[in-house]
Amino acid sequence: MPDCRSLVVALGGLLLGGCAALPNLDFSLFQPDAKVALATLPTPTGAVDAWPVEDWWKAYGDPQLDRLIDQALAGHPNLAAARARIAQAQAAAGIARGNASPQVNADLSLSRGRQSEHYLIPPPPLGPAGQYINQGQATVGLGYDLDFWGRNAALIAAAQDQAEAATFDYAGARLALAVGIARAYAQLASQYELLDIAQATLKQREGIADLTRKRVAAGLDTHLEIRQAETGTASLAAEIVQLESAIAVSRLQLAALTGSMPDAAASIARPRLSTPPFNLPASLPIDLLGRRPEIAAQGARIAAAREGITAARAEFFPNINLAALIGFQAIGFNRLFDAGSLTNSVGPAIHLPIFNGGRIRSNYALRTAEAEGAVAQYNQSVLTAAQDVVEQLTRGAALDKEAVSSQAAVASAEEAYRIALLRYREGLSSYLSVLAVEGQLLAQRRALADLKARRLDAHIGLVRALGGGFAAPQNASEKPTQQKS
Repeated sequence: MPDCRSLVVALGGLLLGGCAALPNLDFSLFQPDAKVALATLPTPTGAVDAWPVEDWWKAYGDPQLDRLIDQALAGHPNLAAARARIAQAQAAAGIARGNASPQVNADLSLSRGRQSEHYLIPPPPLGPAGQYINQGQATVGLGYDLDFWGRNAALIAAAQDQAEAATFDYAGARLALAVGIARAYAQLASQYELLDIAQATLKQREGIADLTRKRVAAGLDTHLEIRQAETGTASLAAEIVQLESAIAVSRLQLAALTGSMPDAAASIARPRLSTPPFNLPASLPIDLLGRRPEIAAQGARIAAAREGITAARAEFFPNINLAALIGFQAIGFNRLFDAGSLTNSVGPAIHLPIFNGGRIRSNYALRTAEAEGAVAQYNQSVLTAAQDVVEQLTRGAALDKEAVSSQAAVASAEEAYRIALLRYREGLSSYLSVLAVEGQLLAQRRALADLKARRLDAHIGLVRALGGGFAAPQNASEKPTQQKS
């Protein structure tokens, strides 16, 4: 009995000594910046509606765009890779849960061999030393980590947070793919509009060239005016060829973005997009930027990093396992399952770290640094997201005002061109004046088409900045396949 008491006292001293140098655990150091979390973004006056819905691209009113995005989200290789990363993270969480569960194992071993004459087994007649004998063992063992300090629970929570982050990454990949297709589709629409302008201008120039030839035949103009008209016509024809080539390339790019082979590009028709208004809620707190999937993923990784700190700190404590074994052991196979061959054992196993070259403390420092880095990255991402939203809003507001002026400029240039062409037909002005006014009209039409394209791109950019209708699932186990395509 005194020996047992001495053992308990010695073990208690070891436990106290092992816990004496524990680091403090203060999670207040790993919180997102309060200033960032409480800030509010400015929004345009009169903004009314809320965030984008999940199928936000349907607001552009083009069934072909809907089909292309739905096709891409259904089977693009990039999304397949993201789904594989989710499966990996979920499997890792399953491994962590399995490690924390009771472990039950059954073992059966049979062997035949010569027994040493100078070891545990005595020689005949008391034992079989020096002889070949059969040995058998059939046991069932139980092991369970009591996890007094929460290390296993923290590892499970960290793995679940990583799985949640992978789910958010998948949502981010979906959003990036949909935004990429929408922007490429908007670019294709702009190229078609520029082609319309070039073809309309070419038709105008061909009409002027015919008029110039008649004036030359009547002695009112010279061949110089004819050459000028032919030069302008040839340059526009070359520009049309370039635009047609750009359209073909854009269609190929769209086919690739949807995960289709190049021959699918031929089936992509001209876009028919409408530009919806910039509708937003009346107030826009930055913490709602958590609707952006990449920020939600970083938040989940902060949580995983915190759990990593908890698990690393638990390594400073003794590890206590409960082990039990029951089964049969015998010399000779024919007696293996006799009642007299029964064996069993049960008891705790205690592991106390005393000296490990600073490994445990360095591991704790590593996990702490990872958490600090995750928080810093989260704060920076929120600030970047806020700037992104404000920039898109600013662009949208400026483009709305610019559109009014640009449309007025086009109307004015069209009227000026009509008057200049009428004066030229009546012989009241030269061909050069018609060319000058036509150049202004062409520039204004191109500027308006470019403005429409930039406004549509800004709208798509705002949708992306606001998360594209993303909403975090209610729990980490919710799979992305439950989201609408």
